[in-house]
Amino acid sequence: MKTELNILQTAFRLFLGKGFSDISTNEIIREAGATKGGFYYCFKSREDLVGKVIETYLRPYYLQPLEEMRQAWENKRADVSTKTLLWDAFFAPQRFRRFQENIGMDIAFRDFYFLLYEGMKKYEEVQSYFAQNTEERKRVLRRILERGKERREIAADVDIDSCVMMTLAMQDGILALKVLDETIDDEEKYRYMEEQLWRDIAAQDIYLKYLHGGVNSAVS
Repeated sequence: MKTELNILQTAFRLFLGKGFSDISTNEIIREAGATKGGFYYCFKSREDLVGKVIETYLRPYYLQPLEEMRQAWENKRADVSTKTLLWDAFFAPQRFRRFQENIGMDIAFRDFYFLLYEGMKKYEEVQSYFAQNTEERKRVLRRILERGKERREIAADVDIDSCVMMTLAMQDGILALKVLDETIDDEEKYRYMEEQLWRDIAAQDIYLKYLHGGVNSAVS
């Protein structure tokens, strides 16, 4: 198991640096300090190793936030304001720092982003994870906004579909900015986005109460 994990981590770090295509099996074996026999005992082939890297490191990036969203929705939707739910069940799980903690590795976002992009072009499972992530984010945000309308916390004339598409596009924009500048604090950017979204969609009386004492007290 230690040999398998060592090879897996080594391959992932090498792929981050050069991509899936430009790293040979021999290079992975050499960098991991393993033997060919040890490699093929753990993995049937190079493609088997690539599949395990995708499953271990790329899949959680796309799917773990969805589970956190579902849990926040189930646990908090009955008790908190729509504004709080927007953060806890939609914006907060998107942070890259949380993903690094989950996999137990400190990696450069730019390298990881380019590996994701390459993975989406070459491997159907990565495309599937990306599509699932996108559709579930849409669904979660839409039902939070619909709940807000039902509770009259969100203005009745808000176009939910347009709001969902705009918000997801802005999230993708933050990722693009982080590729250019890794010092960008994505949590800070998501918080700003959430505040702007709430300002644009909140019912006027709710927004005024929020400004003068917090949205939770305003709707409780």
